Amino acid sequence: MITRRTLLKTTAGSLAALGASLVGADRLMFPKLENKADGSRVYDYVYGMPKSEAIEFVLTNMSEDGRFCFGTSEFYFSKDLIPEVPQAVFGEHNTGVDMTVIGQPYDQSLWQAIACGAYMGRAKNHECVLFVSPQWFFKGNGSRSNFTGLFNYELYRAFCQNTMISGELKATIRQHVLNLGIDAGTVAAANQDTPADALNDLQKHEQNTLRIRSELEKMVAGAPSKSRERTINYYTSEPDWETLLAQASDEGANRCTNNDFGIYDSYWTRNSHFSPEQNQTFDQAEDEWGELNLFFQVAQECGASTLVVMLPMHGPWYDRVGVPQETRDGYYQRLRDATDTAGVTCADFSLFEYERYFFADTVHPGWRGWVHIERAIYHFIMGQDDDCLGGWGYGTATAEGLDDMRGAKGDV
Repeated sequence: MITRRTLLKTTAGSLAALGASLVGADRLMFPKLENKADGSRVYDYVYGMPKSEAIEFVLTNMSEDGRFCFGTSEFYFSKDLIPEVPQAVFGEHNTGVDMTVIGQPYDQSLWQAIACGAYMGRAKNHECVLFVSPQWFFKGNGSRSNFTGLFNYELYRAFCQNTMISGELKATIRQHVLNLGIDAGTVAAANQDTPADALNDLQKHEQNTLRIRSELEKMVAGAPSKSRERTINYYTSEPDWETLLAQASDEGANRCTNNDFGIYDSYWTRNSHFSPEQNQTFDQAEDEWGELNLFFQVAQECGASTLVVMLPMHGPWYDRVGVPQETRDGYYQRLRDATDTAGVTCADFSLFEYERYFFADTVHPGWRGWVHIERAIYHFIMGQDDDCLGGWGYGTATAEGLDDMRGAKGDV
């Protein structure tokens, strides 16, 4: 008769053999993620998946000047539409700053906290940047309910293995993950609660690694080639911000011809009647505010110096859909208070709501917006003053954007 103990030993042995075979198979079929990739390309600005979950690949191939920038769809836009995006301003030059972007559409605070824990314990540089969108704090906690579909096992696994993060904070985030619908067995595997969970973790990890490695060639091909400046390692110092702003105004004017909102033409044609911002009050997202604070705690325990980019609301658009200035100002102040309490710096763009071409659409940074954001990030990393920087180490931000879109009505 086979006893229960014998059965368990046999099962464990079989699982171990399966795990070993998976490890051997993927290492024979595909290159290791920790290997150096094609050195003629820049990988920091590749956006989305599988790059953001390819932890070893990212850490091995990121720029020596790279700082992790956690965000969502603002990183989607290419220089074909907006020539002032970070890939061009930083990625094509040697300024001493690169933005190693991590994220995908609809990620919010909890996802970002996990990603921060996955990466910042092993980061080359201690500064990190979090892009915070007003949409996270729409009624019902924004898109927080999408977490189940966005949850990434590899990032959560690496978060759990980060010894810089306290057991108490790991337990808190674990409970949030469970509350949002992630299977308890999956969570136990990532935490390696038992020997069986550890074997389950190995199997999941090797399957994910095999998948990521199979997509590596496509990931590499999607990375931009190094400019001559980077190839010969020619240092170009700080970008000429005023020249970039003038260029941005010209580019924006060329792209925005069918509306008075500074929105690029094809977006306006498709979405001018789409208004999820309508009736938003920013007072029904307590879970999201709590998870934003979890991000700050993770970053602090990882020894990171954090900059929050406070993305503003599109003033004329929010006027159009009936969200009053008082409501918007209340959101901005709460975010300032949150960053002050956490002891982090804030790039405050709340007074840029009415600057034409700050936005490309109703949500995302555009031509002038990216220049302002990049300048603030550059000065934060370099330890320099900037009128847009406030909070820890800087006091109150004093910058005001142009006021050349107030009263905009719509079509032209």
